[in-house]
Amino acid sequence: MGSQRFELLCAGMLGFGQLFMNTAFDAEAFILESVIHSVHEREPERIDEYAGYYGQAVIYASFMLTCLFTPSLLNIWTPKLLLVISSFCFAAFPFGFLFINSYYHNFSTVVLGIGKAFFNLGCTTYLTSHSTRKSIESNVSLQWAIGCGSLIVGSMILATMTWFSGNAAAPMNMNVTEIVLKSDTRKFDDFEIRLLALVLIVVSILAIITVCLLPSADVENCIESSIRNGSFKNDLKLTLTTSISLKMLQIVPLCMLCGFNASFLMSIIPTSMHFNKNNANMLYIPAIYSLGAGTGEVLMGLIISELSKRIQGFGLKPTMAIGTAALMVYCTLIHASTPFEAPMKPTSEEPLLLYQSYSLIFFIALICGISDCCFNGVRSVICALVMPSRRAQSFSVSRMYQAAACVIIFFFSPVLPLYVYTVGLPILAIFSTFVFFKVVNSTERMERKLTSETNLEQEKI
Repeated sequence: MGSQRFELLCAGMLGFGQLFMNTAFDAEAFILESVIHSVHEREPERIDEYAGYYGQAVIYASFMLTCLFTPSLLNIWTPKLLLVISSFCFAAFPFGFLFINSYYHNFSTVVLGIGKAFFNLGCTTYLTSHSTRKSIESNVSLQWAIGCGSLIVGSMILATMTWFSGNAAAPMNMNVTEIVLKSDTRKFDDFEIRLLALVLIVVSILAIITVCLLPSADVENCIESSIRNGSFKNDLKLTLTTSISLKMLQIVPLCMLCGFNASFLMSIIPTSMHFNKNNANMLYIPAIYSLGAGTGEVLMGLIISELSKRIQGFGLKPTMAIGTAALMVYCTLIHASTPFEAPMKPTSEEPLLLYQSYSLIFFIALICGISDCCFNGVRSVICALVMPSRRAQSFSVSRMYQAAACVIIFFFSPVLPLYVYTVGLPILAIFSTFVFFKVVNSTERMERKLTSETNLEQEKI
């Protein structure tokens, strides 16, 4: 098999591993707070009503702390082993839906945070050991496009679950809350929740199998070898110094933007749609929203992958500009169609301009997916380029700052009205774009200098 085909095979298999792994997490993230709210209303002593938001804050706090140590683990574990361990951590989360309670919920969120840290570093370092400088932009986008198919798979699962549970609950005469209307908001019954858990557990097992089958051998002329010779202590010091280095601090706005944007589109927006009493009869919101977001992620990932092969640098400045424009569009639509109190609690408040429909929800999610794909793609590429001697550390630290943003947004979500997100995110995106362009210019100058020095040395020889 040729080197280029082998690279595509590795990126594709990694993408499918991410697809199966994230299907469970993404599907649950869209409805987690709504599910917890439903369980709390039936049994208040079982779990706190905002445990969905706070649980996701715990996930990213655990993720953030683990990011400090994961680069050091590459001295004793390979990127593939990190991916295998992370797949087991992800599989632990859906089990909590079989018996929702605060104890296992808190435990599984900590484990999932560790798994996310392992996966993200394992994923990026696996790609750098299976990509060349010429192919990194394309491979990152291909892997991301396939991986984000999890949103489409999740939408199918959520739609099937909603249809099946609605038809099965009545003849089974279960002592549960009805699936449709109670207090004019969407509710989830026990049967529906357990059905979802069983399906997602099966998908998680597929993730474990896929990452175990990933090829281990590095490609020729790869950006960075998977074999390390450092020490745990020295790499930990290197991670800490990287976190405060000037080059790293320059991409902190982008990392924070990735965190705020992902949290908003993956949890805050769908929760707001559920808490909007004007949408009470729209049972398929999770499925439609997930389908739209997944379609946007996959299409944009494929577009970036293809155009990066034809246009040098397309995966950097142009992609960042597209992501910022998409964010401003979807924030405007959300601001106009969602009650300001909807992120915090069920509300019958009227929207500013528009009522939501399935078509509008799909379009909003589509634009959200495009923006998320763009921001995550440019972050992965710039981390591979901006600090060549500390790639593992820059990947991990960038995720640490992203996780910090997620912790902040989920911790304060129960008290933040809609306009904080819809006004604040565009401002941060514009600022991040200007800073990112400066970093790209600096990186390109550095690469040209290194190339010139290499050519001079070869001429002397």
